[in-house]
Amino acid sequence: MKKKLLTIFTLSLLSFSYAQQIKILNLDKPTVSFRGLSVVDNYVLWVSGTNGTIGVSYNAGKTFNWINLDQYKELDFRSIYALDAMNVIAVAIGSPGIIIKSTDGGANWKEVYKDESPEVFLDAIDFSVYNQNLGVVVGDPINGEPYVLKTVDGGDTWKKVDPKNLPVFAKGEAFFAASNSNVKLLDENTFIAVTGGEHSSIMYNSVPPVKVALPKSESKMAGANGLDYYSLENFGLIVGGDFEKPNSSENNLFVFELKEMKTPIISTPVSSPKGYKSGVSILNGTHALVCGLTGVDITKDRGQNWTNISGTGYHSCKKAKNGNKVYLTGPNGRIGYYQE
Repeated sequence: MKKKLLTIFTLSLLSFSYAQQIKILNLDKPTVSFRGLSVVDNYVLWVSGTNGTIGVSYNAGKTFNWINLDQYKELDFRSIYALDAMNVIAVAIGSPGIIIKSTDGGANWKEVYKDESPEVFLDAIDFSVYNQNLGVVVGDPINGEPYVLKTVDGGDTWKKVDPKNLPVFAKGEAFFAASNSNVKLLDENTFIAVTGGEHSSIMYNSVPPVKVALPKSESKMAGANGLDYYSLENFGLIVGGDFEKPNSSENNLFVFELKEMKTPIISTPVSSPKGYKSGVSILNGTHALVCGLTGVDITKDRGQNWTNISGTGYHSCKKAKNGNKVYLTGPNGRIGYYQE
């Protein structure tokens, strides 16, 4: 009996210690769903979401400066990217497709792109870590043609990429604007991205473009939601699952590497994280964090095995570009961070 009680006590302590790894920092905006997240360093982070809400913290999330732009109060800014503490670009989903930029920490904003086509739906933004003049925004295909925007001047102007230079989408295939993490810009001309819907795949716009199908359920709300790639170790992760079956772990995570920087090699983990997942952040060559409405999971062996460390739901998770902290955003105004 004593041994059994000791085991129960040990497991309880373990569960408690895991729960303490995810700490809620802010609930100022309980009516806002935050999916946009960009972390400059350990102290500076930008968030964005519904009701035209954008926020920035300069003290590691203790307090936020909230920016509500009246002319955009009906928009959902699901994507945001901070070039630094003062220069930031936000992307709104739906029609009109709008991209705005601030160069003074959010005091003033300029509309740098607008598409009023009723079919437009912008999903995610990313910039090169080697040259922050280079950025990409991906949107759902229109009339079967891929919709990709490119900037070479730090987001001041955006131009469409010729669809002939992009992978071909299958009917019913699109991006999920779940966590601003379904595209990763590798260099001036190359990105990797993941899709879902009636079909799911990882695509690589090499010459010629490469596309590899990913297993998924029959649901149109299933497939890949996000990816991250750690080029120093050729270590990549794809997350997703079936939004209509949030507790199912089937097809919710794949490990990948880029063979000769062209063909993605896909594998499945030994054990999967818990339930549907939308966000992913690789912390180093072995550790990574994934999140979704069913909670947060961590791996310490390059994605092979996963441990659930929180049952609280989050949409997005991002590691600091210049630091080691990981922040998370979610529904009901939830903003948190991960600590070991």
